[in-house]
Amino acid sequence: MATKKKMKKKAPLSAKVPKKAAKKAPPKKAAAKKAPPKKAAAKKAPPTKAKLLKHEIVHWEIQAQNPVRLHDFYGEALGWDIDANNSMKYGMVASGGPEGINGGIGGSPGPGSRVLVYAQVASITALLERIESLGGKTIMPRTDMGPVIMGLYEDPEGNVMGLIEPR
Repeated sequence: MATKKKMKKKAPLSAKVPKKAAKKAPPKKAAAKKAPPKKAAAKKAPPTKAKLLKHEIVHWEIQAQNPVRLHDFYGEALGWDIDANNSMKYGMVASGGPEGINGGIGGSPGPGSRVLVYAQVASITALLERIESLGGKTIMPRTDMGPVIMGLYEDPEGNVMGLIEPR
């Protein structure tokens, strides 16, 4: 039995050490957020996209040095019916479908050829002013062409686009 006395059960360490109130580490403070640097005041910021009217594309045009040649070409290549029976010999092209956009094939006012798309706008003059304030350039101001009132502009990359104003 002597061995039993020597083999006293040892109490766990946690029982020997008096319990103290556990200290909680102070809460970490969130790093202060740095304010973004202030930008220089813009001269006159354009309205946001949410405030702008969306202008739908209502016409496209191929301007060519030899429009009659292109009337024949596109008639054969794409099966378009092209009606150039007018004083300007401007080839009107019907889209042929409910979702298509009608267009035309006509002469080019200068050297070379180009493809244009036209957006319908309430005021060509007002929109050309806005376009110029954004770095674009007026190519043709608001002009009454008889069947249509139109204007042309060049974007900052040199692309030319048309505007059509309803009567």
